[in-house]
Amino acid sequence: MQRIKRKQFFSVFPLAAIFIPILLWLPQTVQASEQRELVPVGQTVGVTMDTKGLLVLGTGFVNGADNETYEPSKGVLKIGDLILKADGESMENKEAFLEAVESSGGETMKLLLERNGRQKEVKITPVFSAADNAFKIGVWIRDSIQGIGTVTYYDPASGTFGALGHGVYDVDTDELMTIREGSLVDADLTEIVKGQKGTAGELMGKVNREEKLAHIEKNTEVGIYGMAEEEVFAGQAIPVAAADEVKKGKAVLLSDLEGGKVKEYALEIESIDRNGGKSNKDMTIRITDERLLHLTGGIVQGMSGSPILQDGKLVGAVTHVMLNEPAKGYGTFIETMLAAA
Repeated sequence: MQRIKRKQFFSVFPLAAIFIPILLWLPQTVQASEQRELVPVGQTVGVTMDTKGLLVLGTGFVNGADNETYEPSKGVLKIGDLILKADGESMENKEAFLEAVESSGGETMKLLLERNGRQKEVKITPVFSAADNAFKIGVWIRDSIQGIGTVTYYDPASGTFGALGHGVYDVDTDELMTIREGSLVDADLTEIVKGQKGTAGELMGKVNREEKLAHIEKNTEVGIYGMAEEEVFAGQAIPVAAADEVKKGKAVLLSDLEGGKVKEYALEIESIDRNGGKSNKDMTIRITDERLLHLTGGIVQGMSGSPILQDGKLVGAVTHVMLNEPAKGYGTFIETMLAAA
């Protein structure tokens, strides 16, 4: 089933609220990068992720059958909790949890949570809601997230890919999502909202969860990674640049924003931070290509992961936009992504 979905903020600042720069590089990482060849992709895709358990977004009230107001989850569940089990049964989606609450008949339930990386068991007693004719515990939960992003590279030697250049954060909790599973899926762009000073533009489109392209295995601070069949991201492999090879000056990014065909767009690398930078902003970049500026106004949400090439080598990926100057933004070294992968 296809549906139009305004992308969750997979590029630039909204989902990229917290970053941890990588400050130390082992010599063998650079050496391995110099010898490696990857396929630069630049394909816009849908990104779907199912959480590990059910993510608690907040708690609220339940109007009981006696017209009294109750807060069953208050002080028991916290924003960011992951509900793993209810009465010993694994909870893989919201529907399963709602059924478990209803089946309780109002009896106290035991929930297994993960909070701050540690598991914890709590007890909670559902309240019968006359308005809903069902038992409730007064909690908002999420079991999945989806949006649009760009694939950076494919490694034909290992069958792996890297995308986005930054992690996927939940828009409500501002935390890096802990995923149970995820997929890259087919996406058809329907509209490009141009970026303007003070407002980030965005890509909008149809995300088809049934048309899976690849399996996501890791959601990290510097991108998402997983496995794909070679024919999905087939292309010509090119050398990977070590961080110390990247220099200020002309470069290009790859994107398929025009008619689904990947094209090169000119940009300028204006500055470089070889110590990992702040928030993985290893490069400051400026879009100089008039076609791209006319199309998007610069860097927009959904372009995160667009590969950056310089002197015939893959050097990094686009990650952020500067809100007050949409033509400018940041990129991360490909070395940073490969270290995370």
